[in-house]
Amino acid sequence: MERLRSLVGRRENRLDFLRDLVSLLLSREELYSNDALFRDTIEEVYSILKSEIRAGKFELLNAYETAVVLRAVAFKENLDVQTLLRKLLAELG
Repeated sequence: MERLRSLVGRRENRLDFLRDLVSLLLSREELYSNDALFRDTIEEVYSILKSEIRAGKFELLNAYETAVVLRAVAFKENLDVQTLLRKLLAELG
C-alpha cells in the first residue's frame, strides 16, 4: 500500500486520495498484473469508503456499493445469484 501511496502522493483528504488511487488504477494497467497489489488497493478503497459511510457520509453510499461489488470481483468471490441470495439471507439473521 505504501508503494501506491507514493505513486499517487500523500493526500490528507481521504476522498482525494481515493480519486487519485482509482484514477491510477485506470491509467496503469500493469497494476492489474500484480494480484497482491491490486487486491490491496481494492481493499483500501473498500475500507476507506466503509469508514466514511460509518462516519455519516451517506452521499458516498453508491460509491461504497460499487466498491463492495468490485471487492467481490477482485477477490473472485462466487457471484452466482443463488449463492449471493443465500449469503444475504444468512447475514440478515
